[in-house]
Amino acid sequence: MKQNSIKYIGVDVGGTKILVQAFDEKLKLLGETIAKTDVHHGKAGFLKQLTRLIDGHFTKTVRGIGVAVPGIVDYRKGILVKAPHLPTGKNLALKTLLEKRYKTPVHVDHDINAFLAAEASKPHLKKRKNLLAVMVGTGLGGAALVDGKLFYGKSGFAGEFGHMVIDEEGALKTLEQKTSGHFLPQIAKSLKLPHPARWHGDFFAKRLDAKDNNALLLKKSLTESLGIGLSNLNLIFNPEAILLGGSVYLKFLADRAPTLKRAIAKHSLSGTSPKLVDSHGPNSIPKGAILLLQQKRP
Repeated sequence: MKQNSIKYIGVDVGGTKILVQAFDEKLKLLGETIAKTDVHHGKAGFLKQLTRLIDGHFTKTVRGIGVAVPGIVDYRKGILVKAPHLPTGKNLALKTLLEKRYKTPVHVDHDINAFLAAEASKPHLKKRKNLLAVMVGTGLGGAALVDGKLFYGKSGFAGEFGHMVIDEEGALKTLEQKTSGHFLPQIAKSLKLPHPARWHGDFFAKRLDAKDNNALLLKKSLTESLGIGLSNLNLIFNPEAILLGGSVYLKFLADRAPTLKRAIAKHSLSGTSPKLVDSHGPNSIPKGAILLLQQKRP
């Protein structure tokens, strides 16, 4: 890889991993680094790791850095307001910190907005103007493309689909609490599955991959809750397609797509059931962060 060919750096910050990718001016991938997110050494440790990973690809030829983060993001100011799964505290001025260090334009945005921006630019979706993205991983995030533009809402915080209340009576109330990886032990406990306290990490993944009755009951619960959430989103947005991704969905629920389609159709108005699209692209979030950077540049 020629270092002087690097024009953009895209960063996907997650609660589990950080992915940094280097691109040329045509957004062709030139190289990447991936590391497990340091959540054990506070904000200082996190920032040290993040800049070390960016340093590994940064050169004087870089025209900009796009950073995608989870949580609540003030994209206008480049502030990570709050990220439940990161040790960043409140109101981390990430754009200011990185621009001061690298002396190049930086754009900070929500990771699902970046994901949707990249996916919507692909040939098979480029002509579609109304799309939703729902990613079920450590948490559950979303984004909406309305009439060809990302929908940010009044404060830039639109797309928090995971906080949608779908079960007011139960101990687990929101869509995120009933579908995402962080809450799997609690979901297992609510279903009275054996030893729910051990349903975490590698042990949990092996159990959910299994075909035993406990795993099937858990997958059924996740699918039913996700189906309710997608049905509500379809009624609100009437999208042409819903893009589904995230580690929990792609690894454990993608085979339940027909069930999700039936759930949406059951609650949809006649002829308004959207297409469901599984999205696996590993470059989507870093690349999307760069596309958003390019759109926001003066």
